[in-house]
Amino acid sequence: MKHITRTALAAAALLVVGASLAHASLNVAYQFVGNGNWSIDGVGGNNTPVGTVSANIPVGATVQKAFLYSSMSNISGTLSAPSVTFEGTNYSGAAWTSLGNYQPNAAFPNFWLGAYRTDVTAQVAGLAGGGSASLFNWTVNAENPTGNIDGEVLAIIYSLPSEQTRTLAFLDGFSSSTGDATTINFASPLTAGQLADPNFQAQLSLGIGFSTGGSQSSSVDINVNGNRLTSAAGGADDGSLTNGALITVGGIGDNPANPLDPNSNNAADDELYTLNPFLSAGMNSFSILTRNPSLDDNIFFAGLNITAQARVNDPPGVPDTGSTLAFLGLTLGALLRFGGRFRRQA
Repeated sequence: MKHITRTALAAAALLVVGASLAHASLNVAYQFVGNGNWSIDGVGGNNTPVGTVSANIPVGATVQKAFLYSSMSNISGTLSAPSVTFEGTNYSGAAWTSLGNYQPNAAFPNFWLGAYRTDVTAQVAGLAGGGSASLFNWTVNAENPTGNIDGEVLAIIYSLPSEQTRTLAFLDGFSSSTGDATTINFASPLTAGQLADPNFQAQLSLGIGFSTGGSQSSSVDINVNGNRLTSAAGGADDGSLTNGALITVGGIGDNPANPLDPNSNNAADDELYTLNPFLSAGMNSFSILTRNPSLDDNIFFAGLNITAQARVNDPPGVPDTGSTLAFLGLTLGALLRFGGRFRRQA
């Protein structure tokens, strides 16, 4: 059973508390700098159909990139590419890119976590047409093997001339058990005027699989030195507390202002975070650092949304406004997980 396994893993994890930061395991899959925004939502379940995943694509928007992620777990063996039917289209086998299957705890050699990504840009662009003033609601019709699939995340970047200039980045891969870091470099120092603008935005989204929350939690710090963002990353907010439905992602319907208590691993946490309080005038860059003591769960996705020109783990300076970039080899710290609560699905 899932919870028996997690208890044993938590006990073994006490041996690694205080491990040092290691090489990042999430890489930038796609980055956009220009007038636009994102839409992120997730769903998990063991029923057929699995459930509904929503998308916010405004009128006049053009879909630049859309990824469908499938998070997987197996407590008794290895993983292979899933079969997922999304809004009537089946994705299986070679349609998926593996983001890395790994064993988070050497004490449990048959315990595997991993995730897969497929590009659904053409399908989503066709479904969205010219956009809508209301949410799109699309169905994940089926998963196979459903017992090993935590759920799906739909992550979309769109351009829209009326939007602010943003740096939008999707990163994916798998969690590093010993912790990671990443740096966001601004094209020019932040100004007091930017930060005072009520429309200024700096957000972080995490997608996490095989997570129940509570004592098995991850922490996220900004620029080290005790600037704690959360101690409760994780949960099953977009699914349910049962095998085959343990998934959460920060996005539609979530509150970026929580957790109210960043030092509690039982605080309400939607995996969508505002970074604004950690930024200051004159800042050229900032870092995100994560640590995880429990050797469980998998952060397979991270998103950054900042209304400023920037690069992720790259020297300062950005490409021309409006360009769309895919950077290979740029890394975000594996923002490690756990904690959390249920939230109402959009």
